[in-house]
Amino acid sequence: MGLYSVFWAVILLVSANSVHGSDACTGLPGLLNCAPFLLGSVSSPDAKCCKSLKWLSQHAINREDKRELCKCLKIEDLKHKGVILDRAKALPRLCKVQLPVPLIPDNKDCDKIKAADEE
Repeated sequence: MGLYSVFWAVILLVSANSVHGSDACTGLPGLLNCAPFLLGSVSSPDAKCCKSLKWLSQHAINREDKRELCKCLKIEDLKHKGVILDRAKALPRLCKVQLPVPLIPDNKDCDKIKAADEE
């Protein structure tokens, strides 16, 4: 199984088993569009990738959705799937999208994430 297949399988599995049943994680399969950039085979993200990232930013607005997205991304653990960390950190800036949580949440306690109006 190739690296893209593993990347896709894990994203699909995590989004299908979202933590609280909201749709915050249902956009994760769209990150497959970002795989060529995140895995280093192209030098910049394409429009499909940025559109997928924008979808995530628009569907994780309230505190519960942000926390769920964080948990899904922690379960996903992209840093152990061949993703280049610097590219994952740069992706929102390159796509001009502000994500409610980082693509690689590190050791952040997802339950401490606040809604925008609480910050």
